[in-house]
Amino acid sequence: MIQYINILTKNGKSLIFRNYGETEIDRDLLAGFLSAFSGFIKEISQSDIKSTSTEDYKYYYTIINNILIVLCTDLEDDDSLINSKINTIRAKFMEKYNKILKNESWSGNRSIFQEFEKELDNIILESIKVSIIGFGGVGKTSLLHLICGKDLDLEYVPTVTADITSYDGDGLKTNRNVMFWDFAGQTQFRSLWKTLLEGTDISLLVTDSTFENLNSTKNIIQDLLNKYFKNTLIIGIANKQDLQNRLSPEFCQKILSEGGHNIQTYDMIAINENYKEKIHAILNDAITKIQNTKLHKEK
Repeated sequence: MIQYINILTKNGKSLIFRNYGETEIDRDLLAGFLSAFSGFIKEISQSDIKSTSTEDYKYYYTIINNILIVLCTDLEDDDSLINSKINTIRAKFMEKYNKILKNESWSGNRSIFQEFEKELDNIILESIKVSIIGFGGVGKTSLLHLICGKDLDLEYVPTVTADITSYDGDGLKTNRNVMFWDFAGQTQFRSLWKTLLEGTDISLLVTDSTFENLNSTKNIIQDLLNKYFKNTLIIGIANKQDLQNRLSPEFCQKILSEGGHNIQTYDMIAINENYKEKIHAILNDAITKIQNTKLHKEK
């Protein structure tokens, strides 16, 4: 696990510091460690990535002009993966800030680097994958449009295979990009669901809140999600709560949870823009859960 990253000047002035570990960093100890680089920093090529280990952690470092990038990881982290991330960070940072730093037009105000924190989080933590799964006609695409603030279309147009959408707009409280995968629900595409679900962090399981569809949706949990993706966070969406024959979200939750996996289920009207704030709150809660769970597992 990557513990933290520090981007700083050669004289030790930190431009960006991001802590990804569970414990607080002793800044005085860190400053002392980084000052040790000053004696041999000139020996590092601009293209080199060096590393050194202590009893507990491994430190990777590289320089660009007068900027030092230091990344602290656990001892067992893969060198090639870490080096790839550092190369990406180095390239993107210099693309964005090289002109300011090279021309010495930087006033010393470190707040201009804050917007790069999101870039760091995306590189280090990678995107969050949210899969929207359910049978045809239950409102998956309408839900995706509601989340992303797209115009809502009341005409049903079947999705083909999967619609992949990146969203990093207002409402989602994370620095990471969120990738939404809207699965086609027609019979001819269901054989692809297992493959499409690979790498999913959050699964939005959508039902149209009718008894027939609810029972069929329950089989998705038993035959697919619980069987192959038991560690994936599943959230039930009881959509179409504006229809007369709808079942309550509480009843939907009871049926979906019959297999022993408690599926928290929420009411939704995906074609009603008033529900946008609600689905964002549901996703924000889910994102917090998966990030805390991942951190707990890695520690």
